[in-house]
Amino acid sequence: MYIADRSSYLSWIVSPIVATFVFWICFGACVDAPAADSPPQARVIAVWDPLACGEPHRVVVELEDDGGATLTGSAPCALGGLTLDIRHFGVWQGRIYAWLLDEPPRSVAPIQLEIDQAIVRWNVETPR
Repeated sequence: MYIADRSSYLSWIVSPIVATFVFWICFGACVDAPAADSPPQARVIAVWDPLACGEPHRVVVELEDDGGATLTGSAPCALGGLTLDIRHFGVWQGRIYAWLLDEPPRSVAPIQLEIDQAIVRWNVETPR
């Protein structure tokens, strides 16, 4: 009788431990999150006059650094601004343009930004 009581007691202790171990083996990979990228060094705030937008469209900013890293952002023109997180200081080149779905870009303008401080406010002429 003593052996039966002991095995019953061990099953009460061991089975939840085994079940927990099996659960974490099967589903542990689901909770593993990738490491976050380093925070951006700078932020560019592009602003334009939303009253000069005309028909509804989006304003797109495409930037590329000397190493070839690209950064793209867009916002509705009526919003009047766009914020881009810049990974590092330096010279960024690219273009800004107005864009509508299923139409080619218009009002394309080349840009060159020198990012040398944490927050750069950039006033642009409204792309139409």
